[in-house]
Amino acid sequence: MLSDGRLTRAAFTTVQVRRRRIAAYLDNQLQGQVASDPDDIAAMMAAWENVRGEALSHRQSVDLILEVAESWS
Repeated sequence: MLSDGRLTRAAFTTVQVRRRRIAAYLDNQLQGQVASDPDDIAAMMAAWENVRGEALSHRQSVDLILEVAESWS
């Protein structure tokens, strides 16, 4: 959730500009928005790290896809 209460359930991209300032662009079904508040950026990065921590490796993903495809044929 952004510091103003808006939810962050959207795709986002971060960019680091001069003097180490970081901004993020969020894109959802209704609109795009830019976030630059450090607390907002930290929340988005924490959410991303949580997702990354649950993701399978590339090889594991391929193996799972092949396994499921086999079970459907």
